Amino acid sequence: MRLTRRRALAAATAGLGLLAGCTGGDDAGETDDETESTGSETGTTTATTASLETTTSPDTTATPTPTESPTPTSEPASDDESDPLVTMESVAFSPMRLSVEPGTTVAWENREALQHNVRAASFDDAATDWSFQSGTVGRDGRVTYRFDDSGVYQYDCGIHGSKAMCGVVVVGDASYDGTLPCE
Repeated sequence: MRLTRRRALAAATAGLGLLAGCTGGDDAGETDDETESTGSETGTTTATTASLETTTSPDTTATPTPTESPTPTSEPASDDESDPLVTMESVAFSPMRLSVEPGTTVAWENREALQHNVRAASFDDAATDWSFQSGTVGRDGRVTYRFDDSGVYQYDCGIHGSKAMCGVVVVGDASYDGTLPCE
């Protein structure tokens, strides 16, 4: 008999059900790591774990549910919720202009479903040369950066570009009267 992908998938999911039965017991209120099985070889089987949910049936293939990636943090960083906050929302940084004292850690937090990042930019001659590139920040993700030296630190979202999402952090006694490309 020829083993098709559909039969191999059904056999694998049935095996998960047997395995769940072997590791089960009287632990009805266990954690999210528990595996459950319902149905038979021709029915629907659902395996659930804390980080991945897969639903299979003879007519479909397994589809993993994406999990949120870890929150990127630059070095040096702070997890202090009192840090000045720039939000990423409606494809914009808010506030676009932020003034802080040297030694301040600034946090950028994504408050929408779109993914963003924060990267150093130079829009004009007033920009301080700095090197920073965060990873991708998903919904409710946060990235931080500590500004130790006075200067004009311009940045944008590398995903959406400087005409859509840009900003400036003015540190210490520096000043910035220029126009940002996203204004």
